Amino acid sequence: MKEYIKIYSHPRSGTHFLEAFLAKNFYDGENLSSDGSIYYGHWSNKILLVDGEPYHKLFGSHFFPDKAKIAKKSIYIYRDGRAVIASLWNSKFYNKELEGISFSDYLRKEIDWIGGTGQEGYPKMNIVQHWEKHIEHWINLNNKDILYLRFEDLKNNPTYVYNKICKLFYPIKFYKEKIFGKKNLDPIKDKVGLKPNDAKINSWEQLFSEEDLDFFYSQLENTKYLYNK
Repeated sequence: MKEYIKIYSHPRSGTHFLEAFLAKNFYDGENLSSDGSIYYGHWSNKILLVDGEPYHKLFGSHFFPDKAKIAKKSIYIYRDGRAVIASLWNSKFYNKELEGISFSDYLRKEIDWIGGTGQEGYPKMNIVQHWEKHIEHWINLNNKDILYLRFEDLKNNPTYVYNKICKLFYPIKFYKEKIFGKKNLDPIKDKVGLKPNDAKINSWEQLFSEEDLDFFYSQLENTKYLYNK
């Protein structure tokens, strides 16, 4: 069985965008779809994708690393927490009983899932804390088989990201392309994924009030995983 790169992430961190990027630039023409239908969304209100997901063979999981089966070729992608939280709220990836909840209330409320929104759990933390802990747990593994990527780099400089992926997982291909040049890169301009949107880097700014930002920063241990323009 072919060994594909597997992607791990916190929900709404650019997983499907990276899947599409890998599919077009490393596995073009291959069947990467799921074997049958899959569910996504919050555990209280899961949505069925009858036709499955087109690049599902590249998906690792949203679990914390102690619960994940880490592949030999693995990427962990992370994204500014403000954008992650805005996307989760916009996508309504929360308990159906919270229908109509304001963004400010959602930001401050303890979550009822852990790892991914489809996994029921009560970790006694809000979404800000969960996002930061998720990244910390993965990065602190310091696993040489895992490539750590920032979503914003993939959006802003896809060639840089392509070269990082190629150099770690396909070194012969990387050095051949340095000598002979590589094919045209597909940076993925179309909307992709579950609840697709334009995946703009700073769209979160429209949702956060000054009070929301103050609360957000107050919940962090540090700000090193945030993206600053």
